[in-house]
Amino acid sequence: MPLDWTLVTPETLHALELEKLLQHVEPRQSFNYSEELANLRNRPDQWSPAQAACLDFAVQVTGMVLRSGQPSEPFGPMFQMGDRRSAIPADFPKEILLSVYPWASALRDAELRARFLDTVWVQGKHFQAAKEAVAAYVTSAQHLLDPQHWTDFAERLERAVRLAASLGKAGTELLESALADAHDVIRRYAGTDPLYLTLRLTQLLLEFRRGESEELAKYAVTAAQLAEGNGEFWRAKDYFNLAADCCRAAKLADAEAAHRRAAAESLVKEAESALDQPGRGAMASATIFSSAVQAMRQAPGGRARAEELGRQLVALQERALTELKSVSTSVDATKLVEAAIRRVRGKSFSDALLAFCQLGETPSLDALRRQVDEQAQVTVLGSLMPAEVVNFRGRVVAKVPGLEYGVTDPTHPGLRWRMFRCAGMSRNLIAQATIEPARQVILHEHAPDRTDVLELIRYSPWIPEGHHESIVRAILAGFQGDMLLVGHLVPIQFEAVIRQVVETYGAPEPMLKPDGTQEERTLSALLDSPQAEQAFGKDGVFELQDLLTDPLGSNLRNEVAHGLETDDGFFSTKYVYAWWLLLRYVALTAHIARTKQGDTSAPPALAGGTEAA
Repeated sequence: MPLDWTLVTPETLHALELEKLLQHVEPRQSFNYSEELANLRNRPDQWSPAQAACLDFAVQVTGMVLRSGQPSEPFGPMFQMGDRRSAIPADFPKEILLSVYPWASALRDAELRARFLDTVWVQGKHFQAAKEAVAAYVTSAQHLLDPQHWTDFAERLERAVRLAASLGKAGTELLESALADAHDVIRRYAGTDPLYLTLRLTQLLLEFRRGESEELAKYAVTAAQLAEGNGEFWRAKDYFNLAADCCRAAKLADAEAAHRRAAAESLVKEAESALDQPGRGAMASATIFSSAVQAMRQAPGGRARAEELGRQLVALQERALTELKSVSTSVDATKLVEAAIRRVRGKSFSDALLAFCQLGETPSLDALRRQVDEQAQVTVLGSLMPAEVVNFRGRVVAKVPGLEYGVTDPTHPGLRWRMFRCAGMSRNLIAQATIEPARQVILHEHAPDRTDVLELIRYSPWIPEGHHESIVRAILAGFQGDMLLVGHLVPIQFEAVIRQVVETYGAPEPMLKPDGTQEERTLSALLDSPQAEQAFGKDGVFELQDLLTDPLGSNLRNEVAHGLETDDGFFSTKYVYAWWLLLRYVALTAHIARTKQGDTSAPPALAGGTEAA
């Protein structure tokens, strides 16, 4: 039921005494507050209509996800499912937020005060609320400081820093104070915290060019050495690379090179440890070892060591082949969710991402035909009837004939549309029961940032020059649930990737027109080319046509490019799946490129292409 905003007043909020209602909640952070308030709201006899409306308002404000690394859109929905999502700041009327500012400013609980004041700033653009929110975030962060559960502290302190920075000169003093707090915490632990607190705070100081870089490098090396001693080689790698970044800022080239090589050696140790671990073995070890070889090659002074590691990798890859097995099973939706979570939980980000990219597979044309035939046997009359494809504006965009007996050609519109529908139902299940649960696990365990994503896709030969940043932002937005950004970036960048692939596989240059001009091929023409089939396979091309270009299918590229998609439409599962598919192609081709160790005689193919990698 929509919220009645006329009932949300500062007087009712004050009378509710939210802080008293939440006084026993621990840890004192917004998500826990939202759960407690939602539980209280489920006792309808206890509240007047105005109190219930104010509780709903508080649940929505505290339930938003803080995106500390995105100063322009710092809050996202807590959940999305199909066309539905939870609240974001744009859902709150500006006049309501401005009216509750005095109440929010007087809250004693720093976490509540920061959340409400920041929402007033983001949607209501109340400058004083922003300044007060910075101070409240710093105070809340101090209350939540726990090196074992470091993300709550780091996110709030980072939001304080970025919010203060966005205020210009008026926020200078607040910015310096927040950065000083970050420096103090780094010095307090001096690299001995058990996870990534020092790393995230040091990255923040480097970004804003604060702190002594040599001192920060010393703490990073301490953290790396302690991690190696505990067998946490992924974390050691991250801290050695952080030390290298600090040395680069300090213009210490030799020390930077040494730390880059040490980071690569940490990957070697991780690969060696994976070899005999249950559930990992030679396959996982070879993947990690490949990353170690690549990292060592890029490290100054590491070429000779990289060649030595490369020879070891070849032997390891041969051993990995013996572990390949064929596995099949039948599961319901619940088991799909549980299986997806198991595939990605408790792994390093790179391992989790590779597993995430392999959670689904392109449905075969034969399987889709069989599904259409089976449905036709159940709904005989429906299969014979023609149909119209209507867009959200009620316009008929395509007409579909009835299904003809014995037709097998997937270009036949009657069969093609029904195959697209079967594929869409499968994608919907995969998106909701597999992709979405696994995405949330990766986001919770790793909170990936731009650097994490770029590192894993930068070597993909399928990404055209000058498109890495756009694709990184699209992937990052998907992990963070920002489907508006995903919807606007993914279909367009998918076209750039497909164009790059088709041209890489030898598509001829566009023909000169009589007037001497050349037109770029449309996306439809690119997907119809033999080079597309060679790269993606017949099944893969059919899937891309369905998702991106065919009016009988989802047609995402044209819906977005022509401004036909609605805001709600971007939160549908078809965009979730398209995002995952783009991530799958660029991440796996980057991984294949690394494992080939410079063998570029032919670009890798996926999804049943004739040169399948």
